[in-house]
Amino acid sequence: MMIRSLSSLGLILALGTGLAGCVSILPDPEPAPSVYRLETTIEPVAAAKGAELVRVDRPAASQVFSSDDIVVSMDGKKLSAVALANWSEATPIIIQSSLIQALEGSSQFIGLAPSSGARTQTRLNLTIKNFEANFDNGAKMAPQAVVQYRVTYTRAEDRELIGTHTVRQARRADSINVSSIVDAMEKANQAAMADIVNWLETQRDSNAS
Repeated sequence: MMIRSLSSLGLILALGTGLAGCVSILPDPEPAPSVYRLETTIEPVAAAKGAELVRVDRPAASQVFSSDDIVVSMDGKKLSAVALANWSEATPIIIQSSLIQALEGSSQFIGLAPSSGARTQTRLNLTIKNFEANFDNGAKMAPQAVVQYRVTYTRAEDRELIGTHTVRQARRADSINVSSIVDAMEKANQAAMADIVNWLETQRDSNAS
């Protein structure tokens, strides 16, 4: 698995642009990157009568988690990207889709993207704190996938705060292979989504009583 530094990527691109007008020999084309989906395995259930319509906004994220890079950390501090491998879309988009899909597993909610144009009763916004694989036992040992999200739950009409929740989940990959890392990321994310849905159901039950 090849790693590229996120901090040096801009410099590499800048150098490549500056040299383009001076060099007439084109380099050999690089291999096409592998593209990975973030799968969420949910058994959909029928929405109950009076199910809450929830607008799921696109999550907020720092720059490092705003691209389609598969992010890893070799020392727990510096973040890098896996070379020649990407998520199918930018991280906030795949997490937004994952949460909408996770809500299909609850009869109490119907999750909708803002683009649906539907009027909703409540809104959900996530902030991505972690979405990376940590090589906490060294570069030759399977890393631990870590996801952490902060959830803000508000009323749609007046943005009154209903509650906030922070969830963190981690899953150990089976190997250092990219496909194994992606699988661990999927499992950690799915556990986080299940936690969020359970929390939302608790919030709704407590508000109804």
